[in-house]
Amino acid sequence: MRATVTELGQIAPFLREQGIRLTQAATDAFLDIVEGELDAAAHALKRRAEGDYAPDARPERHPEFKSVVRTKAAGLTCWALFEAWIAERKPGAATVNRWRAVLRALDAYFEGRDIATITSEDAIGWKSTLVTPDRTARVVNDVWLRAARVAFGWASENKRIASNPFQGISVAVGRAAPKVREREFHDDEWRTILKATTAPAVGRMASHNIAARRWVPWICAYTGSRPGEVTQLRGEDFTRHKDGFWLMRISPEAGTVKGGQARTVPLHEHLIEQGLIEFVNSVGKGPLFYDPDGQRVVRDDPTNPVQAPWVKQRNKLAEWVRGLGVTDRNISPNHAWRHTFKRRAARAKIERRVRSAFCGHASHDVGDDYETPTVEDMAGELKLFPRYEL
Repeated sequence: MRATVTELGQIAPFLREQGIRLTQAATDAFLDIVEGELDAAAHALKRRAEGDYAPDARPERHPEFKSVVRTKAAGLTCWALFEAWIAERKPGAATVNRWRAVLRALDAYFEGRDIATITSEDAIGWKSTLVTPDRTARVVNDVWLRAARVAFGWASENKRIASNPFQGISVAVGRAAPKVREREFHDDEWRTILKATTAPAVGRMASHNIAARRWVPWICAYTGSRPGEVTQLRGEDFTRHKDGFWLMRISPEAGTVKGGQARTVPLHEHLIEQGLIEFVNSVGKGPLFYDPDGQRVVRDDPTNPVQAPWVKQRNKLAEWVRGLGVTDRNISPNHAWRHTFKRRAARAKIERRVRSAFCGHASHDVGDDYETPTVEDMAGELKLFPRYEL
């Protein structure tokens, strides 16, 4: 009977035209359904032949046919994707630590599903759960969705998935909180910090911690360097120029530098007068502000890297500054030195390109590459920078 149905129903040509291939079991099931419809189809054709073209309601009894495209599995869960991305891209520890919670949450939300099965609709569903009283829309966009977009983008670039389901997805950001102050230190704030640098240590403190409190704020104040760039400094990063002034090299060889670009900056004469070079010489080669032998935590997990000692020192200094009474949450206890330096430098009429060179800020103007200041240029301009008078 099925052979008859196949012939009368012209099954083979129909499936070929539709580009459909069926297993034997599916073919048998399909023929059983067609067999039950042959009489109705013959009657419909007879009516058409007699000029009756009234709509036939019988096909509405059956569900609409939808072709299912099977997605090739990527063989990765969201967490396995994170591990694979880290293994190839080797991002910085700060990025891994910031994004680890994101990929953990993503893996939990999709319950370990293969990433190839996650659609843009699924991504939107996850997005709708992210904004909370403790997590702003801006944080969701800048950290959570960015992490997912980058990881899945890597999977797409490497042909593990057909497309990135997180591409173009964001949450609406409301009006920003009103700006209540500039991000530089007020005079009373920087004075409080710098005065405390020479205060006697309270209790027992390691020598490198005492040194960090003594010198890191001053170096940040006179160079505009990132606090983490200063806490990773080594004795060999200080050299004397042939013209007599002192230089400080900020290099990824000592730890990490944003953008991976080393730079050398001259030191203000006030730092020299205070004895910075004598301190550096007393330590010699190696880290100035942390104990290289003091890192006891060993963790062989690229998804959970150990926090670098210079990062720990930077965080300790931030806590110390807050403890001094610089508690305004509208400024950073460490990073505000960069804003303070650049504003004081601007008010002193130091050239913009020199200010940017001190801070390691890249210009978007290609022409500025032809005007990169030398250390001699920077040293000359630094003479205009006013001292911090306590």
